[in-house]
Amino acid sequence: MPKQLVLEPRVAVPEFSATGQVWDAFVESAQFGIALTDLDARLQTTNAAFASLVGYTCAELAGLTLVDLCLEDERDMMVAAFEALRRVNPSLAKFETTYRRKDQTLAPVAVLLSIATDSAQDRPRVLAVLIDISAGRKAEDALRAEQAELRRMSRFTTVGAMTASIAHELRQPLAAIVTNGNAGLRWLNRPAPDLTEVRAALQRMVSEGHRASEIITSIRAMFGKEQQQRHSVSIDDLIREVLSALLDDLKSCGVALRLELLDGVHPVEADRVQLRQVLLNLVTNAMDAMKAVEDRPRVLRIRSEALEQQWVVVSVQDTGTGISAENKDRIFDAFFTTKSHGMGLGLSICRSIVEAHGGWLSASAAHPHGSTFQVMLPAQTRIAA
Repeated sequence: MPKQLVLEPRVAVPEFSATGQVWDAFVESAQFGIALTDLDARLQTTNAAFASLVGYTCAELAGLTLVDLCLEDERDMMVAAFEALRRVNPSLAKFETTYRRKDQTLAPVAVLLSIATDSAQDRPRVLAVLIDISAGRKAEDALRAEQAELRRMSRFTTVGAMTASIAHELRQPLAAIVTNGNAGLRWLNRPAPDLTEVRAALQRMVSEGHRASEIITSIRAMFGKEQQQRHSVSIDDLIREVLSALLDDLKSCGVALRLELLDGVHPVEADRVQLRQVLLNLVTNAMDAMKAVEDRPRVLRIRSEALEQQWVVVSVQDTGTGISAENKDRIFDAFFTTKSHGMGLGLSICRSIVEAHGGWLSASAAHPHGSTFQVMLPAQTRIAA
């Protein structure tokens, strides 16, 4: 039932007699309110359900109009409906309104009005049907409240997960700052302080501080509305930079590194920090996947290549546990993870970054063991063309 007034075209309506026994029995047994009014909305006959709905007795309703029963600010709808019945002469007028009961409580109702002809009457009358929709309104209100609560909880979950993701991205440069700070202190505490080593440790701290700042700036750009700054980036140089930061981790995990870099591969136009985070995440995931491997070598193979001079492709392959068939289509979903300590945002964000750069991120099984993640980005020459 629409809240606005809807008029349906006039069609032929058969005559009826309001005094017949069949009619009287039907009206009184109906579970919805039925009334007959004149064209001025004045009530002439009502059934018991109508009186119960509005909270008045049938005697108290005599002389009142349907307009009188409406809330003050909703009376215009009822007036317009009767005006249309008098002038436009439609077959049916339908709308929703709210009645104020005798006890001042409110009754939301659906209203159907139709011209009813009776040979015993000089003037046409109006058949009014009122249906109580308060239960439906309560159900709608409860549904809206539940949906609002779900949205609120979703926002809290998203904010919490995003906070965990940002903390994960910043943990590494912060840990490097602490490590280099401790190293510098140890060099200073020696009987003969080595200022050269101290200076190198301080420079590494400054470098890691700048990297943390770049990560924050990149995250703000990715989730904000400001335009991200992109520059020409050498994929091979970026791979070497990421691996340089992870060399100690690779050694401690017993991972052998195999590089197959195609020097001179076309650069890509990208946000360097965001692309670095993608590669860092893929390499870190590969190391995590190989931690449980004991019966074969742990090998990380990274390859770069050009595809038809239009695309730059980076493959990160491991000899880890691989991706199960049931998880293959879900690994890029937000909040999906197989790690006990993970939030399931890393690969989802990686795919978003790669796609924002006009590329694709895919995963497949490696043979005989492990997984291969492939990043495909448009070469700068293709963008220029």
